[in-house]
Amino acid sequence: MSDLPRTALERVLARAAELQTTTSTDPAEVISEERLVEIAREVGLEVTHVRQAIAEERAQLSVQTPASGALLAALGPAIVSAQRTVNGTPEEILRRLETWLPRNEFLTPVRRAGDRMVWEPRRDPVGNVLRSIGGGGRRFDLVRLDQLVISATRIDDGRTVLRFDAVIDGARRQVRTATWIAGSVFLLLLLLMAIPMFALTLVVPQVAAVSTATLGLVSVAGTYLTWSGLRKGFRTLVERVRTRLEFLLDEEQHGRLTPAPSLLDKLLK
Repeated sequence: MSDLPRTALERVLARAAELQTTTSTDPAEVISEERLVEIAREVGLEVTHVRQAIAEERAQLSVQTPASGALLAALGPAIVSAQRTVNGTPEEILRRLETWLPRNEFLTPVRRAGDRMVWEPRRDPVGNVLRSIGGGGRRFDLVRLDQLVISATRIDDGRTVLRFDAVIDGARRQVRTATWIAGSVFLLLLLLMAIPMFALTLVVPQVAAVSTATLGLVSVAGTYLTWSGLRKGFRTLVERVRTRLEFLLDEEQHGRLTPAPSLLDKLLK
């Protein structure tokens, strides 16, 4: 029996796992991390890579995707995620974030469970004022979030998978509601104009038919343009949030996640 090349190893293991899942009638089983590492070592995989893959997999189990229909799905994602492997322990990283986020992003902690934290934007008057005037020449992009879920999953004594999941489903639903309102307004205007158009049909049927068709097209076009503009604005928000999350990962990765004086500190000087 000939040996398989190393490049085929991952494909064979993935296919075997797929067959096991689709053909087995036994209840779902779990496997310990130690056993998984042992199996990986037996097939020639680096233990450090396996532990990192395990940590990345665990980090992705942090947020349940909100339900959405076709209109919401067309707008864009409800969750913006970013993750990276950084140096340090989960305790050290989360401690730095606990200092940074309230002062530099105007977020407030909601709860913490182990190496996972949930943050929300500040809702008090001071936070609203500071968000509205901005600071340092930038906008505070994370204040539009519903929640920011942070997971810090340990790989080993010196490395951690840091993951941000920013939930923006509220802003997405606001866009959908605004589209519905715009469509309803255009429809109402069309119905109001239909009354004189009906009277006009008794006198000049051809002109009334053309006018009614024109009003209908204007209503549809107005709704579409409103939808298109709102969707573009939401997708811009998604990209700004993604960019900010990547910035936080960059700062942590390079050891620069130390809070600068906040805008409130500058105002009080």
